[in-house]
Amino acid sequence: MKVSFTMMTVGLCSRPCLSFAPTILSSMTRQYGIASTRLFADVAATEEATTASAPPPPIKKKIRTRRILSGVQPTGSLHLGNYLGAIKQWVEFQDTGKFAAAENLDGEEFKEEEEKSDAEVTNENFFCVVDLHAITVPQDPSELEESTLASAALYIAAGIDPTKSKVFVQSHVSAHAELAWLLNCATPMNWLERMIQYKDKAKKASGTESVGVGLFTYPILMAADILLYQADRVPVGEDQRQHLELARDIVRRFNGEYCKGGPYKKRCKKAGIPSFPAFTEPEAMIVKAGGARVMSLVDGTSKMSKSDPADG
Repeated sequence: MKVSFTMMTVGLCSRPCLSFAPTILSSMTRQYGIASTRLFADVAATEEATTASAPPPPIKKKIRTRRILSGVQPTGSLHLGNYLGAIKQWVEFQDTGKFAAAENLDGEEFKEEEEKSDAEVTNENFFCVVDLHAITVPQDPSELEESTLASAALYIAAGIDPTKSKVFVQSHVSAHAELAWLLNCATPMNWLERMIQYKDKAKKASGTESVGVGLFTYPILMAADILLYQADRVPVGEDQRQHLELARDIVRRFNGEYCKGGPYKKRCKKAGIPSFPAFTEPEAMIVKAGGARVMSLVDGTSKMSKSDPADG
């Protein structure tokens, strides 16, 4: 019993946090204490050496996901302009994460923001066949179905890898049309009346009386395509610049009207979802077809189009 008590006392007094030694301890006990202190010192020195020689633990990087979305209509045959201006660029971005030549809406060279060293960027690519856009003009159902599947096959043949990018048909996802209707109800008509492409196509069709409402609301469906997937990068051709500006305007208006204030936060809390804005504002990437615009074989003043027989 005396031995046990002595060892317990030695252990207590040899702790680094105690700087005193009771005078009642015998010389033998003091020797035990000195030995124990040396032992602890040796162990501590060994641990410090091991810690110093071990490599620092790897820094866990934050993962930031960027979503890229683009698409081509399936009407007619995919021509040189489609390949150089769209699909070829998609394949390059899929494999490298960069576009060879692109500019923003201000006409300046598009540059990605510098990411922090502790962040890792991954890209999610969505490339669709936009068959709903094709029916703004009359189509033969069987021919449209065939050309839709053929366009998807051409995506893959041109180098789009289904294991790296998501390839799908627009009409197969009903949410595109559903969101388009909701955005139609929230978009002022005079915004659509400013669209130059609608005016040009209506003029070719001999006036607005002979064109459908779908051609007028075409940009709203395009905005729905983008916003549905929360895409923050949208590579398009020069002719879609104004439509991208409209999509950004719609995001600002919708988020400003419906995604602010106490009632919105209460609804989100009740539904168990974060009170973030509903839609992501997309960044436009005006892609240059190899640095040049591919012009029509019929009319050299306009870009190549599948609607022109000689081009398609």
